Amino acid sequence: MNAKTVKLLKKFASLKGISDKQIKREWLGISQVAKDKKKQEMIQELAK
Repeated sequence: MNAKTVKLLKKFASLKGISDKQIKREWLGISQVAKDKKKQEMIQELAK
């Protein structure tokens, strides 16, 4: 996981009210294809 991804996950977690540890656990448990899809969804949510 690179710094950009960590930053994105932290912003998304604070927006949704989820703990950083919980979002990290979810992130590490999904496949690369699912990560790409989830990342795009997060970016769209944060852009609103």
